[in-house]
Amino acid sequence: MARFVSTAATLGLLTTGLAAGFAQADTPDPKTQPKATAKATTPAAKPAPAAKPAPAVPTPAVPAPRAGTPLLTETFTGATADDRFTAVGSACLSGAPSAAAQSGSHPLTGCPSTEIGPMPPLDAAPHGYLRLTDAGNDESGAVLFDQALPAGNGLDVTFDQWQYGSTTPNTPADGISFFLVNGDTALAHPGAFGGSLGYAQKLPDDNPGLEMLPGVDRGYLGVGLDVLGNYFGDWEHRGNGCATRSPAGTGIRVPAPGANMVTVRGPGDGTEGYCFLTATTSNFTTTPPWPSTLPGRLQGPLTVMPPGVTPQQAETLLEPSRRRVHVHLTPAPAPVLTIDVDFNDGTGFHQVLSTPAPMPVPSTYKFGFAGSTGLWTDVHLIRNVVVTTDQPLPELNLVKQVHEPRPGELTVGTPVDYDFVVTNSGNTPINDLAVADPTVNPVTCPVSVLQPGETATCTGTYVITAADVAAGHVTNTARATGTSDGDPVTSPDSTVTVPIDAPPGIVIEKQVQGTGPFNVGDTVTYEYIVTNTGGTDITNLSIVDDKVTGITCAATALAPAGQPGDSTTCTGTYVVTAADGVAGQVTNHAHAAGTSNGTPIESPPTDATIDVVGTSSLGLSKTASTAGPVHIGDTITYSYEVTNTGQTNLTELAVFDDHVNPVNCPVTTLAPGASTTCTGTYTVTEADGALGHVHNRAQATGTNPQGGAVLSPDDEVTVPVIGASGLAIEKTANTPGPVQVGQTVTYTYTVTNTGQTALTNVAVQDDRVAPVTCQATSLAAGASTTCTGTYTVTEADAVAGTLHNIAQATGTDPEGHPVDSPPGEVTLDVVAVSSMTIDKTTAATGPVNVGDTVTYAYTVTNTGNVTLHNVTVVDDHVTTVNCDRTTLAPQESATCTGTYVVTAADGAAGSVTNTAHATGINPGGETVTSPDDAVTVPVIGASSLTVEKSASPAGPVNVGDTITYTYTVRNTGQTTLNNVTVVDDKVTGITCQATTLAAGASTTCSGTYVVTAADGTAGSVTNRAHATGTNPGGDTVTSPDDEVTVPVNPQRAELTVTKKADTAGPVHVGDQVTYTYTVTNNGDTELTDVAVVDDKVTDITCEATTLAPGEHTTCTGTYVVTEADAVAGHVTNHAHATATDPRGNPVESPSVQHTIPAACPPKGYGDGYGKGGGMEMCPDHGHGHDYGDGYGKKGDRKADRKAEKGKVS
Repeated sequence: MARFVSTAATLGLLTTGLAAGFAQADTPDPKTQPKATAKATTPAAKPAPAAKPAPAVPTPAVPAPRAGTPLLTETFTGATADDRFTAVGSACLSGAPSAAAQSGSHPLTGCPSTEIGPMPPLDAAPHGYLRLTDAGNDESGAVLFDQALPAGNGLDVTFDQWQYGSTTPNTPADGISFFLVNGDTALAHPGAFGGSLGYAQKLPDDNPGLEMLPGVDRGYLGVGLDVLGNYFGDWEHRGNGCATRSPAGTGIRVPAPGANMVTVRGPGDGTEGYCFLTATTSNFTTTPPWPSTLPGRLQGPLTVMPPGVTPQQAETLLEPSRRRVHVHLTPAPAPVLTIDVDFNDGTGFHQVLSTPAPMPVPSTYKFGFAGSTGLWTDVHLIRNVVVTTDQPLPELNLVKQVHEPRPGELTVGTPVDYDFVVTNSGNTPINDLAVADPTVNPVTCPVSVLQPGETATCTGTYVITAADVAAGHVTNTARATGTSDGDPVTSPDSTVTVPIDAPPGIVIEKQVQGTGPFNVGDTVTYEYIVTNTGGTDITNLSIVDDKVTGITCAATALAPAGQPGDSTTCTGTYVVTAADGVAGQVTNHAHAAGTSNGTPIESPPTDATIDVVGTSSLGLSKTASTAGPVHIGDTITYSYEVTNTGQTNLTELAVFDDHVNPVNCPVTTLAPGASTTCTGTYTVTEADGALGHVHNRAQATGTNPQGGAVLSPDDEVTVPVIGASGLAIEKTANTPGPVQVGQTVTYTYTVTNTGQTALTNVAVQDDRVAPVTCQATSLAAGASTTCTGTYTVTEADAVAGTLHNIAQATGTDPEGHPVDSPPGEVTLDVVAVSSMTIDKTTAATGPVNVGDTVTYAYTVTNTGNVTLHNVTVVDDHVTTVNCDRTTLAPQESATCTGTYVVTAADGAAGSVTNTAHATGINPGGETVTSPDDAVTVPVIGASSLTVEKSASPAGPVNVGDTITYTYTVRNTGQTTLNNVTVVDDKVTGITCQATTLAAGASTTCSGTYVVTAADGTAGSVTNRAHATGTNPGGDTVTSPDDEVTVPVNPQRAELTVTKKADTAGPVHVGDQVTYTYTVTNNGDTELTDVAVVDDKVTDITCEATTLAPGEHTTCTGTYVVTEADAVAGHVTNHAHATATDPRGNPVESPSVQHTIPAACPPKGYGDGYGKGGGMEMCPDHGHGHDYGDGYGKKGDRKADRKAEKGKVS
């Protein structure tokens, strides 16, 4: 059994998986772990098996604000909650409408209306609560947050809890737990309830006959807010397998030993671990009692909820029972768990516990809350859960971890699943979310957009290779990427190492040389590739095959996986048998065997199947139901006897007949030698009558065991048919067309006797051709003759566009009946040629000026053979073109003219080019268009530029401000300008959106200027700019200047001084006090001659006498305390700083005052000669004279009274 060390350095194998062996974090050495800070004393008593970390003495404190990254905020006051929470048992939302009671795992919904105890109202949003239990007996509820959260930057969790309303006075219910689990596994259920508070394991009543209830999977920390006190103790096998136990031991104690206590338990999984770590008690010995050090009660005072209260009234009644809990966990390598509780008594938070947390810390956390009742009851509520990291995360954070549960053994081919937990800790959405891992590919993410504060878990799988086994581990690194506001965002890398302690293992791959199929008697060669997938040497290697013997291997010893010699090839042969031929295939099974460190080892088996070709054949015998002759329309029944004449079974049997379809077979599978009879029918057609018989051919088909087709020889039958009369005509023209008006077309007609009788009086009739002459007028059956005729194309044919004519052959059968052929038709296209041309000219060869009128002449010619109507000219620049005629006979021409006025755009382009074409309508109503013709005339244009300048801000501005200037540059000329730029007498680096401007176009340029001190002195910034460019002739074009003036605020000169002394007093006469003055330039101009003036301190020296804006210097001076200061009881002095601004004006800071207490010395004493140390201005002091008579008889009368004893009062 595993032993669990119950110290702050609790076992690593619990946080990384019991006996899993994955090195996601190092297993800690207990001797190197930090010790808990003990702030409470422990009474002398019998020591426990090992000292426990003591809790902090509760002191009022407000937890320091964390600068971490928010991960989750859930108030549980509404009708719904974050859907990443899963409810278990009686957990529900009082803010939602009431719902039926549920058990097991379920979504968070409303609570049942049959609640027991002083419960807040239902359907109370936004004044609801997360209810773990009501005050009924044997209730249990939990909520589980099944989203991994990053653990590397620590965790800070705050929540409100209520436990109150016991229906069993003086005996509360169990309590509430908050627990953290390793985020690499699904958080699907809590641990055992009751004294285990939904976190730890439990053997009910310590009864060995009952089943152990497991704790929460892969638990890390369980914080028990233990009102009843059983979570403190280890009875019921809580903390199973722990080297160190709870001070209360493993036996049951009544009453519960740790009432009103915060108890922390460490990592555990299933039925192992969950060891006691520490608790808020002052006694860690095994001698009871174990008093709680909490300064308040976890259980609230409310016992009754009046009927009919509103949600707001219920909140007020519940407020005294609220306890706010703060759980803080710092990050590795020295994690510390701190718990603060606000008991709602007006004293604020108290730090009740601080202890080192277990190592190693998981890569990610998931968490949950649980509460339960038993024989004794309470209501358990939760609200206002806030989760942040202890330290800020990067904008995009990635934690990579191995997903649990993981494979028990890692060998070649074992898949390992990874989780990639990605968190957006920024303020903007991260788009295009992706995770790149060179080893794990692909990595799949559930979302591509991650909102601020959201966390998502991406997944991927990697398959262990031989190289990994050889290396003893798999180490891979991942990185998350995305975009934020269009900028790329990249997470820090996250690396995981998976150690591999590969067990012995071999695999075999079997291959057949040759593709097959093979024939009976063929020799088949098998190749076996054997690979060592484990971490040990393999010896005595052999291959066992159920069909192949005499297998030889190139090597009989294999090196460990990934090393040279970890694989070998073996070969063997097999001769195909007749039985294989009947079966159609050969399947054999093989495995590799060997020895690993003296232990036999076998590979998984492998199979190979080859196709074998046996002799497959079919026979077919076909008969007809009548020998004939038959007539057209008669039905003939055919029978087909099909026989398997081969040595293999045949399937998919069928018969195909070139006249009969379908052919029906009673069976479709035939064993060797078996037969079947298929049938089909055929109706005699006129074509058969024309032939004088029905002749059809059939073939049987089947499929052999290899899937190959087997075909029988053809069989055919001929049945005589009594014939019929028939004619056919085929008509052709001597040209395919198109033809033109007046053209002669010669037609040829081939007439064929398609019947079975001779025909006479054979002739051809054509609806357009007459006469048609035939070479023969009598035709035997099957004979043909050729006939001819001619036709001249007419204008009507041209108008129609086609020449279509129909012909038919006629004859007389022996019985005198007329016989007609089907018609024969020919259609030829008749083409009317329509075309025209245009020739465009101008007398203005240029160059011309803007505003000139250019006259164009167009000669339009009909180059076709039909008349064209509606002749016109279309010009892309000339809107009106006039023609001297609009109808043109073939080869006729028309003259057209039009004018155009040159524009500024033409001037900008440097020329005017226009294109024209002519159109007309042919007799068929179609539009006829000439090819285009274009003319180009040079145009003289003008070049000019303007610039308009503006400033932002318009002022007034301050020294050091940046002014952005915008320049709108416009091409006001008629030519394109290149190399456009702006020159400003104060602004450099001006950029323009465009440097080439067409005529009339504009662009925007910009530049910046930083206001100088000289500008501040001048009171404004005035600068002048002009634009330049280059015209098509290469000349520089310059715009007029434009200037802008921006007022500048006067500079501000400001000094401050702070003063402190090297002593807080009291001081005495003669003491020297050193003062330190910090002088700061709070203005926006440089100050010189910096000095400090103090009404008591002279000779003050400063480290610097010139200060730039924002700079400060330190000055010092000393002062000797006087009797007047002592009499006054203090030393008070005033100081101010002085300087000179750039204009020579004096600058003075506000005055600061500093006071130090001063004290009189003790009463003075004489020296026996009349000399004393008194100060006559101090209380109770006389005046000591410098000289006496040596016997105390002379001097001040007050001093003389005690001069004999040498003491002056």
